[in-house]
Amino acid sequence: MKVIIDIEVLNPEEVVKTHKGELVGMLAGVMLSKEKKKAKVERAICDEMVKIIGEELPKALLEEFIEADVKFSIDDMTQKPE
Repeated sequence: MKVIIDIEVLNPEEVVKTHKGELVGMLAGVMLSKEKKKAKVERAICDEMVKIIGEELPKALLEEFIEADVKFSIDDMTQKPE
């Protein structure tokens, strides 16, 4: 069974300005297009979500005596096949 979370950032420029040097510090390049900024912000959000879920979900499952094999991945739909 899968849970799919679809994230679309609507304000990538504001996020870059707000988090300059922090979560998305890698976006310092002002020359990036809006779509590239958006993709990088969305990727940073997904990476952080996977990190948090990877730490917290196993703890929560164990508290409920649930044994489960849980895998995490990010499907980057913006990547074009080569």
